[in-house]
Amino acid sequence: MSTNMNDLLPDVTYWLTLQIAKSEPGIDLEQVYQGTVELDYLYQVLTSKAQQHWWSTYGVELSPVTVNNAFFRAIALLHDRNMEYKRSRDGAETGWVKELLHL
Repeated sequence: MSTNMNDLLPDVTYWLTLQIAKSEPGIDLEQVYQGTVELDYLYQVLTSKAQQHWWSTYGVELSPVTVNNAFFRAIALLHDRNMEYKRSRDGAETGWVKELLHL
């Protein structure tokens, strides 16, 4: 399989994003985004898991640079999504929904 590593970056990022989002217990993205021991552990586990997944499923050996970039893009993507969600919950646009739900 002759795939350019840059072509894999979005796919690996998406895969890692799903892994982070579905982890139990949930991950405090605010703390992780600031850099913590949890981030280091998550990085070690998920980058290893991603490399193993791509090798066993597609026969592709991911470069450390691709996995590294994908991991931090996934964290940033989830963090940004979380921030946007928090902003929208407190926005005036959602006021009518809160009133409707009696919140």
